[in-house]
Amino acid sequence: MTLEHWDPNKRKYVLYRSAGQHSEDCIRFPFEKIPRRVFLDTNVINVLVKHCEQVFDHAPIRVDTDSTLAADIEALTHVFYVGARANWDILGSQKTLDELSRTKDNSLRGDLLEYAFGIVNQDLDDDDRRHAGDFGRRLAEAPFVAALPDAADRELIGNAIGFGCDVFCTRDRATIVSKRDLLRQVPLRIVTPAEWWAHIRPWAALWC
Repeated sequence: MTLEHWDPNKRKYVLYRSAGQHSEDCIRFPFEKIPRRVFLDTNVINVLVKHCEQVFDHAPIRVDTDSTLAADIEALTHVFYVGARANWDILGSQKTLDELSRTKDNSLRGDLLEYAFGIVNQDLDDDDRRHAGDFGRRLAEAPFVAALPDAADRELIGNAIGFGCDVFCTRDRATIVSKRDLLRQVPLRIVTPAEWWAHIRPWAALWC
């Protein structure tokens, strides 16, 4: 089961098979709600690096891949294909690098950090970086994010807010996504890769 239908004759994905379905999604996911500035959780960066051939080169996803992981890989494939033509910001923080640096596998750790450095060390003002770092550390102790059991998750979300992101993308469905209803005071959206793609999908033809 895949998110989108690949048409072997047209050699492209057919995102909608009816105008009605497309119109419904345009209403559900309005253009102005497309994520423009997205902070990637470290687990999303892990997928981008470990499955880079699938995400960036469109290699087939192995049939024995866990269904949730497969959906996230495919969603990221679509997001980054469209995003290559759109002017969206993808961000990470020093905390992101700190988390990835604890990866036990030396080779994987190097690949993860290399990719993350490209996200973290882009053309951002040093004051913005310091603000995002300080905000993350302060938010980690704030009561309105206490529903998140992991202090590192709270800090990363604080980094995202400090950078002015509108979306925090994570694969952590158990301890972050499942708590969204308890995080109503957090001024950004928390989405999975599949949900991120769902917001872009109705408007993808604008960039393809």
